[in-house]
Order: sequence, then structure tokens, then C-alpha cells
Amino acid sequence: MRILRYITSLIFLFLGWNVIAQETEKDFKPSEIIFAADVVGLGKTAFSDETKLEFHSKIDFHYYYLAADFGVDKINPIGDDFDYSSEGTFFRVGPHINLMPYNKHRSSIFFGLMYAQSTFSDKINYSQEDVGWGADQITYANDDMKARWFEANLGINVQIAGPLYLGYTLRFKFAKDLSSYGELMPYEIPGFGKADKNGQFGFNYYVIYKLRFRDKPIPKRPVKIEEKPQSSGNPSR
Repeated sequence: MRILRYITSLIFLFLGWNVIAQETEKDFKPSEIIFAADVVGLGKTAFSDETKLEFHSKIDFHYYYLAADFGVDKINPIGDDFDYSSEGTFFRVGPHINLMPYNKHRSSIFFGLMYAQSTFSDKINYSQEDVGWGADQITYANDDMKARWFEANLGINVQIAGPLYLGYTLRFKFAKDLSSYGELMPYEIPGFGKADKNGQFGFNYYVIYKLRFRDKPIPKRPVKIEEKPQSSGNPSR
């Protein structure tokens, strides 16, 4: 975790210095709101017994975005002698920075750091053989569980037509903190994944709509002017 903190700090220092060093006019007045839905989750919700809905939005401030996510997660795996169910919601919020602000189609590559939190409940029913008495039905449950973690995000958005874009986000989830639980250890945390992991990767594929409410000029790429070396020879007479 210490290495990850160092890497994250170095990335932000580099990106911050890169933006400060660019001699372009800064425009922090918002110009667009982005709405997106995770395609993979929509597919699982439509064609399986799982419910995995995830929505993403963000608003721009110069080269930066304030991003927020919201999701619903419900699973119900069933085995030969058990029935497990888990359902809950989660959200993420945090800053993103556009690493490709000069693209004429307003496509972007971004990096961000987000705080995430989940609230959920789970339950398991299973059968246990009791010699001489047959099978006992045992139930364990956790109510109002909470988990929180942080994420480092790297993603890309590419224009398809007009305000319609497609994109993906690669997530590294770390520093998980799970509230205390009873005899049942949660199997999955909504928005995070397997509960027995302290850190893991995630992936989202989005269909994106950009609602642009003012025409924000695309900044020109800074041009570095190289100084010509001065002649050291004597002037001709």
C-alpha cells in the first residue's frame, strides 16, 4: 500500500505540474455534463438473474472533472445445499483530469482518484445433516453492512457520432474498510467485488451522452519556441 501511495502521489505531481506549465488560458466555467451507463451491467441485468446497474456522470472545470457514480447490485447464487443472496447500493465521487484536452472531437483520456462507499445486506440458507434427526435448515444474515474504499481510475472516451461516445474505465480498488459482521462473512461487496480481497481491479464499458450547454473553445496545443544559438564568430568588416 505504501508503494501505491508513492505512485499515486507522483502521478498527481506530474499531472499537476504538466497543467500548470501549459501557457493556455484557463476556463473553469462548466460547459458540459456527461451521462453514462455501464453496458456490461445492463447486459447482466437483462439476460441473467443478477442485477448490476451502474451509472456515471461528471461535469467539467477547465481540464478537470468532478465525477460521481451510482450503482445497484443484487446477486443470488444457489448451490446444492445453500441459497445465498446479497443486495445493496454504492456510490463513488472524486476528481478526474483530462490528459487529452486538445482533441477536436472532444474525445479524452483521463485519470482520477475516487472515494467509494457501499451499503448492503446479505443472507445465507443452507442445510446441515444431523445424525438421527435429518437435515437442519440454518440461516445467517447481515443487515445494513457498510464498506468504503478508494479507487485509482484510468479511462478513455471516444466520439461515435455527435454527442454520443463510447468509453471504458480501468479501476484499481484499494484500502477497503468493511464494517463488523456476524457469523456470516459477506461474499461480495456491491461496487467493490469479492469481500475477502483488500484490493482488486475492475473494468467498466460505457455508452456516454455529453450534454453540452455552451460552446467552449478547444485549447490550442502550446508550442515550444526554441532559441537560436548566437554566433560566436567575429562580425565581418
